[in-house]
Amino acid sequence: MNEISVKAPAKLNLHLQVIAKRNDGFHDLRTLFTFIDLYDQLNFKAREEKIELIELEPINDNLVIKAADLLRKRTDCNKGVEISLQKHIPLQKGLGGGSSDAAATLIGLNKLWDLGLTHTELLDISLELGSDVPFFIFGRSAWAEGRGEILSEVDFNEEWFLLYMPKAQISTKKAFESLSLNFSKPYTYEEYFSKGGFNSFEKWARESYKEINEIFIKLENIGTPRLSGTGSSVFVSFSKLEEAESAKQEFPDCILVKSLEHSPLTQIIE
Repeated sequence: MNEISVKAPAKLNLHLQVIAKRNDGFHDLRTLFTFIDLYDQLNFKAREEKIELIELEPINDNLVIKAADLLRKRTDCNKGVEISLQKHIPLQKGLGGGSSDAAATLIGLNKLWDLGLTHTELLDISLELGSDVPFFIFGRSAWAEGRGEILSEVDFNEEWFLLYMPKAQISTKKAFESLSLNFSKPYTYEEYFSKGGFNSFEKWARESYKEINEIFIKLENIGTPRLSGTGSSVFVSFSKLEEAESAKQEFPDCILVKSLEHSPLTQIIE
């Protein structure tokens, strides 16, 4: 195999609770992940030794390059690759585009370079690239604990989401630094369903970004708006497509996306 193309999906956090700061500098979380049908596209072409990334608008410290370098280091591989990246998932919007691209790179190159790594081995490597990356390797809707790497598959509930992506870009690092140390009692997956989800960053995001607060106020007319990740994207969920389409007529600046039962990357692993 000399070439492979993959789709890297975005995610939403239907619940995101930060419960403690860890000794390693990271935070323990409780979060519910789902995939949505918004994708980046990556193409991998085998090369002799060099790793090259082609992108329309270069991204500083792109996780795609970091993932390829890490994979070679962990497997003592000396093969190369030309990677073409077409971005459709916007940056710093809480949709996990960079993490998804990193996971797609690990999965794609494992196949292209014929490394033979197992799903478990890919999960182990992925955590070195970021706390969200293991979910994208996992490939299915999941309840996550720890840094985000302790993943449990959950029943898939098909939903549609009206998604508003404001101009504001929020650095994950900045968002975590803003958190107070007054953490709430950890939710379980069962409590999420009985009490409803929330996002530990919502209050800070609304107070810090006027645009985000205004979006919340507007979207409250059609449902319960929620922040994804550390922001800045805000979404409202619907169980019926007709209701989502009707709401979109009121908010044409939003995009309508659908939840996915699993990531398209699972086809490559399996």
